[in-house]
This record gives sequence, C-alpha cells and structure tokens, in this order.
Amino acid sequence: MTIPPSPLALRPPGGARQLPGPLADAVLGAALAAHRDGTLPELLRRRPRTTRWVVRRLLQPVLDCGGDALRGAQGEVLALQWLLAWAVAQLRPDGQPGFADIGREAWLERTSWRPMLAVMCHHGFAPVQAFPDRFRARADESPADHLCGLWSVGPSTYYRYLDKGRRQLAELLLAPTCERLLSLRDAMQRRAWALLGLEEPAARREWHHTLARRALVEPAPAAALWHLLQAGDAAGFLQALQRFRVELGHDLFVDALIERLNALPLATRQRAELCLAQAALARIRGQDERERQAYEQAQRIAAAAGDRLMLGVVCGELGKFFEPRDGERAFACYQDSAEFLRRAGVADGPARDGPHEGLRAYVVTLVRLGWLHVLRNDPCSKAVLESAEALRSALDDETLAQLEQAWGEYCRRAGELRAALEHKHRALNLYERLGDTQAVVKTWCNLALLYGDSKDYPRAIEYSERVLTLAERSPVEPETVASTHLNLGSTYFWQERWDEAIEQYAAGLARAEAARLEVLVGRAHYNLAEAYYKRFQAEGRADDESRGDTHAALGQIVWAREGDAGAVAATRGLKAEILGPREGSHVDRLLPGEWAAHRGEMVEVEHERARLAMPLAPEEHVRAHLAIARAYLAIAAQEREAALALVERHGLAGGFVAELDALRATFDRTLTREQRLAACWREQAAALLDDERRAALLDRLIDAGFVGKSGYAELCGVSLATASKHLGLLTQLGLLRQTGKGPSTRYLLADPGAPSAG
Repeated sequence: MTIPPSPLALRPPGGARQLPGPLADAVLGAALAAHRDGTLPELLRRRPRTTRWVVRRLLQPVLDCGGDALRGAQGEVLALQWLLAWAVAQLRPDGQPGFADIGREAWLERTSWRPMLAVMCHHGFAPVQAFPDRFRARADESPADHLCGLWSVGPSTYYRYLDKGRRQLAELLLAPTCERLLSLRDAMQRRAWALLGLEEPAARREWHHTLARRALVEPAPAAALWHLLQAGDAAGFLQALQRFRVELGHDLFVDALIERLNALPLATRQRAELCLAQAALARIRGQDERERQAYEQAQRIAAAAGDRLMLGVVCGELGKFFEPRDGERAFACYQDSAEFLRRAGVADGPARDGPHEGLRAYVVTLVRLGWLHVLRNDPCSKAVLESAEALRSALDDETLAQLEQAWGEYCRRAGELRAALEHKHRALNLYERLGDTQAVVKTWCNLALLYGDSKDYPRAIEYSERVLTLAERSPVEPETVASTHLNLGSTYFWQERWDEAIEQYAAGLARAEAARLEVLVGRAHYNLAEAYYKRFQAEGRADDESRGDTHAALGQIVWAREGDAGAVAATRGLKAEILGPREGSHVDRLLPGEWAAHRGEMVEVEHERARLAMPLAPEEHVRAHLAIARAYLAIAAQEREAALALVERHGLAGGFVAELDALRATFDRTLTREQRLAACWREQAAALLDDERRAALLDRLIDAGFVGKSGYAELCGVSLATASKHLGLLTQLGLLRQTGKGPSTRYLLADPGAPSAG
C-alpha cells in the first residue's frame, strides 16, 4: 500500500511525560526543605540523576521564559526559587499573586487559608505576621510554634495543615492545568523582564525574537512558540506551529497559546492559516471531525475575503484530508485548488524577484493530482507530473521531495522498478536533510512496498519494521501505520507466508477502521479475502473459504459506498481469480486511458464482449450489444458533461457553439426514443410531477445519463428529503433504477437506451 508524501493520547500541558508520583513528591519535599534552610545551590549541585531529571522538568517553563537571565547553575537556583514562590502563592484562596496583603481574618480565622500559610511560613517564603493581642511570640519562636499559638491548635493539627498544603502544592506543580501554566509563564516573564531591565516594548520584542531563533535551532518548539507570541510575531508563530506540528500535536498547552494568538488583531489570511495549523494538530491527534471543521472554517474565511491564493491552499489541504476517506472528493478538491491558484496568477513560474508565495502550493497540488492519477493507474498522471517537473528550478527541498515520491510511484506502476527506487531514495535523502521525521517514515513505508515489488523481501521487511518500531515509541500518523501493516502483509503474501500475511492485514484493517480511513479499509478487506482464498487453496482449511467470502463481501460494500465500480467488480471476481490459475496483468500497473477514466463502464464492456464470444442464444447477444451501447453512451454523456462544466467555469461558451451544436445534433437523433419516454412518464408519473418539472427531469436524465438527490432537489425545487422520497417512488414505478449507495447514489433511466444515443 503506497501512501502520499506528505488517535494519539495527549500529553499533559507542557509536553513533558507524567512524573512518577512518589519520586517527584520526595524531590519536591527536598526542594522545599532546601529553600527553608538556604541550601538550594547544594541541592542542585549534588545532582543525583533522578533529582536532576525531576527538577529539570519542573523548571523547564521557567527556564524557557527566562532565557539569558537564568543561564548556568546560579540561574537554575534562581529559577527554582521563583517557581517555588509562585507555586506557594497559587495556594491562596483569594487567587491574588505573591504573599502581601493577607488580612487579619485570613491569618487568624479562615481555616481555608491555613494549608497555604503553613507551607509559606514553614519553608521560609514569608514570616509569620505578628498579632500580639492573639499570641505573643518569642523572638526565636519557630514558625510552627508561632502558628500553633495564633490558631490555638496543637502540633498534630498544624502538621495536618502543612501536609495538606504540600499535597496541594505537589498537585499544582506535577499536574498543572493549561491555565496554571499560562499563569506561571506570565509571572516568570515579568520577573525576567524586571531582572534584565527590559521596560520598553521594542526591547522586549527584540529580546524575544533572539530567544525564539535560538529555540528554533535547538529545537525547543514550545519555547519558540512562547517567545514568538510574546514578540507579537503571528507569521513566525504560524510557521513554527506548522513545522513542529508532530512534536506539538500531543501538547495541550499549545491550544492555550493558539487561543492567545487568536485574540490578537490578525490579518484575514493569518486567521485562515491559523485554522490550517489547528487542522494539522487535529490530524496528528486523530481527531478527523475537528480537522475537517478547521479546514472548512479556513475555507469560509478565505472565501469571504475573496482570497484566491488562500482558497487554493485550503482546497489543497482539504484534498489531503479526503484522500484516504473519499478519493473522488479529494480529486475534486485538488482540481479546485489548481484552478484557484491559476486564477491567483501562480501558474506561470517564479517571478523575477524569486518564487511566488503560492507557487509551492500550486506544484504540491499538481503533485497530488498526479499522485491520484497514478493510484488510479491512469497514464495521464505523467502529463500532470511533467507540468510540476517544469517548475523544478523554483521548488524548495520539501516540494522536490514530494515530486520525487510521486515520480517513484509512477515508475513503480509503469514497471520501471529501478527508476522508482532511485526516485524514492532521492526523496528519502531530501526528507532526512530537512529533518522531517513524518515524511521520512512515510517514505520508509513506500520503500517497503517497492522492495516487495522488486522481490527484495528482506529489505521490504526491514523498512516496514522501521516504521512499526518507531510507531511504538513516538506518534506516527494512523494512515502511515495502517499502510505499513498492509505493505508488510503483502511482502509475506508473495512469499506464501499466509499466516503472517493475514496477521498484518488484520492489524492494518484495525488501524484503518479506528481512524475511519475508508479507502484503506476497502483495501484491507480485499487483501484479507485474497490471503484467505490463497491459504484455502494451499492448505484446504474449510473456514478460510468462508472468511474470504466475508471479507470480499465487506470490501464490496466499502467500494460501493466510495463509488468505485471498478474496485467492486475486481473484488466480486476475486474468488474465481484466486481459486483458478492466476494470470494477467499486475493490479498496480498503469491502465489504458479509457480504462483509467471510465473503469466501471469499461469493466462492463469487457464483460459483455466476453459474453458475445460465447455460443449463447441470439437474445443474449442482443442484450450484450445493448449493454455495451449503454456503457459507451454513459461514457459519452460523462465526457460531454465534463466539457460543459469547463465551458461554464471558464466562460468559453462563445468559442464552442459549432462543436456543441454538432454534438447536440448527434444526440437529437434519438428523438423517437425521447418521445416514447415522455409518453411513458406522462402516464405513470403525472400524479407526482407536473408537466414542466417532468420535462425538465427527463431532459436532465437524457442529457447527463443520471441524476442525484441534490440535483433532483435543485431541478424540481423541493427539499432533499422530498427529493429522496420522489426518487424512491419513481424507482418503484420502474421509471428509474438506482446505482451506488450513500453520497455516490445515482438514478438512471430504466429504459435500455437511457443515456442519449448517437
């Protein structure tokens, strides 16, 4: 299974792994005691590995904010002092910062204050306030004795308050909410500004930009986002968010930073780009509904602004979203993307002063369109990829890598395996140079499939295992993991290792179903059916045949839902093909042009041609000829509709009057049949549709060959629910016949000559 070049548990805010509770509690207690005794430097200098590990993670948000102000060992001591003081102040019931302005009632009467006051005084953050009328303390009175006197409690009660305060402090520091982390960073940032004397906004912005550049190099993505936000650099923030989307995708704190950015006065295009960044995070998290909503929000923003460039970019991203879910919709999105980008003026190559900002998006769209043509085994993919190749000199490394990926898959399907390997390895080198881990992993997945095709099975298994091993340790997109399982299953399949193949196919199916990747679900069912039939053929296990039947049936359901008639036909004939001699062309090889463009119809033509070669009754031959005629008429209608759509979209009607009139004259030769249809519909559907609507519907059916629910609703001026009801009744009357399911449902004339004749 090849995947295009291009749900996880969320970490606690800040991105660090959850700290081990008992160990962290112990280290926190040691830090509080060291603060009280003035020995924090000694605590950090001792540096036992576990203490150092915990302290570094507690201090990271403070160190991120402090930058140069907190460098070195002394800086870490200061950072720990700031962190502990902030955390203790957060225990105040009134929510105020610091230790000042605590009233008499809070000190003496309010028990809700006592855990915080006990921690504050016991560990030396502030002295006990004197209330001589309540308790007269000696000069050397310990905080514990002083508070026991003020509260009129014994030591055991006092230490219960102290333990409660420590537990609250540990919870606050070890499992902070996003709001707490923002509060911490804000407080630490003010302290750092004060320490460095950064009072002017311009000086602060310059300082934050310096730290952001350093964080991007390290890299420290969360710190980079923080400093870019503080500098008010929305463009830099969005670029960093897209660049480190995988590393940041599981960090809830990023969502809080995005909310802050969203509150700034952003430009319209930046708001659309922010939606795209949020969609990228949702993709990493496996939240496909949120991802789709973010893309659609970006589309609405760009459409309202009339921004063709951004509309082109957004449609391209929507295409990537739909690729593993709805291939036809993805194809339409990429076509829209290319059209918007052409209208934005980016299709003519780089400008004199360098590449246009939308040129990369345009080439990426061409690559994706070429990729989809390749996956359909459509030879016109070469022309699309050559259009992208013509702009190679203007491309950055990331786009070049995607182009190499697409060429590699084209060569694989053209049977040029050596060239395919060269392209794939060039793509891999580019991705490794860019440090794009996700793209590297996807290329490993594709190389596994390619080495399997080359019968270099050890390397195919090696690359697959690289992906699956990495997926156990770090986040990898669900599509990549599912595709890798299917590729590894194929490698075992061609070695006739049926048990291992079935195990990997089943794992791929589970991953694809969990992520709702319908295209991969269909392929997994096909592969499982194929493997079960093969094992049945080799070993004769009775249950394998029934399991193969089950997966073949499920695969047909998925493909029908996706509207892929060719895949339905291939899956339907799989059992006969497997259990007989396996001959013929490879399933992943380029098809002749008409097969790629009209696979469902051409499957029907081939089937009927085979029937004509058999010694059947004359009536059966007549039916076969009529079926072939219907298939070709459907092709003609589809091609005419495609031409009309382009004419309308580009305002070209004036230049094609003669051609359209000639085509119309050809279709008008079926007038007698149309008259017969009109009479039949007038007789049977008069109660449902008036003359005007009935005539308009028949015209649409004769011209286009079919009508869908939305088309019927628009044509007849009814709701979608009413359209669905009417179409069902017309089908029951025998006037229409239904094909497909779900969004791909179409209604055709039941008359044998339904698509217009020629």
